[in-house]
Formats: sequence, C-alpha cells, structure tokens
Amino acid sequence: MTHRTRIMTITAAAIASLLLAGCGGDSEDSKAAETPPAEEQQGTDEEAALEESVRAYTEALFAPDADTAYELLSTRCKDEISSTEFVGMADLAHQSYGARTIETVSIDQLSGDLARVSYTVGVPDLDREAQPWSREDGTWRWDAC
Repeated sequence: MTHRTRIMTITAAAIASLLLAGCGGDSEDSKAAETPPAEEQQGTDEEAALEESVRAYTEALFAPDADTAYELLSTRCKDEISSTEFVGMADLAHQSYGARTIETVSIDQLSGDLARVSYTVGVPDLDREAQPWSREDGTWRWDAC
C-alpha cells in the first residue's frame, strides 16, 4: 500500500466518525414508542458504540490528535503503521482536507466483534464502502489498514 493510499484510507476512516455523529433529538412520538425487545436493544447499543468509536477516531484524526486516533487503531493496524508514521499521516490529512462534514453513514454489517461501515463525505476519493472495524477489549477500532 502506498503512502498516499494509506493517507486517503486513514483520512476516510476519520471522516467516518463525523458521519456517524448523526442528528440527535427526541420527538414526542419517539418517547411514546414501545421499548424494543432486549435483542433489538442490544443491537442498537452495539451500533451506538460502533458509531461512537468511528466518530471519536475521525474527530481525533482531523484535529489532528494523532495520539488519540492511533489508540483507536486495531492491533493489526498498529503492527502495520508505526505511531511516528501515523502522526505524519494525520498532519497531512488535516492539512489536505481540514474539517469535513460527513454526509451519509450506514452500518452495513455488524456480527460479533466485526463490522463494516459505509459513508460519504463529499469527496469521492474519501467515500468508503464496507470499511472494516473490529472490537478489541470492548472498544471498536479502525481495521482498514
């Protein structure tokens, strides 16, 4: 994988977290809705945790807060990308793209400790489909290295 490709991939993953921020707010209708079954609630909790990690990673990368973002890489990716190399890529991502607003996000697949997330950011080269994330020690981590 070339240095430029890694930068684009890391940048896109970072943008994904902003995408996953989504819109909040409770309406009266949603408050009146029935509580979902426990199985559905568990899925919702897992999705929320995944979205939170994707958001945190992206925000840290574009800050750039490379130390925080690097901690959200999977062990496998940390074995492939040194923290020193990651700092350089985070700085370049910040300089090249600044703050980006994520336009769409979807959790394509969530099974156990593996997930795939798709998102768009308004920059076609950074849009991603089915980007891998893995859960390690209870935390979702970027695994697209």
